[in-house]
Amino acid sequence: MFMDWLEQAHQLAAQGRVGAAIAHLEQAVALGQESPDICKELAKLCLAVNEVRAFTNYCHEAMRLDPADGEPYLMIGRVLSARKRWGEVVEALEAALRIGALNPAHRAEAESLLATARAEHAEWQRLHPGASNLWL
Repeated sequence: MFMDWLEQAHQLAAQGRVGAAIAHLEQAVALGQESPDICKELAKLCLAVNEVRAFTNYCHEAMRLDPADGEPYLMIGRVLSARKRWGEVVEALEAALRIGALNPAHRAEAESLLATARAEHAEWQRLHPGASNLWL
């Protein structure tokens, strides 16, 4: 049943009706059709309209619903990487890789982003001893 919800949301988003797609999937959640896939799609749609807090909330809900899925961690890692929050990127991507269940392309992406994040975080720490980049 949730595939119907996802397919309809994809159609709405493809028509440029991202808000309607979000509302459609939120209705699915309200009707008890919540799933990790619906939460991940809601997260992606929220990010598309720059609703970062909602994006994060839906990623965490997907994590709660399927603790063995590393994709929500990867999704958060991407966003944190774009914001250069390297210490948090390292944490998110290490979790994604430790948890597993990533397809080969996602695993390769996570490993690449993690290598960059570790190098950037080490440089940040070298330039700002004792500081955190959480405030960036």
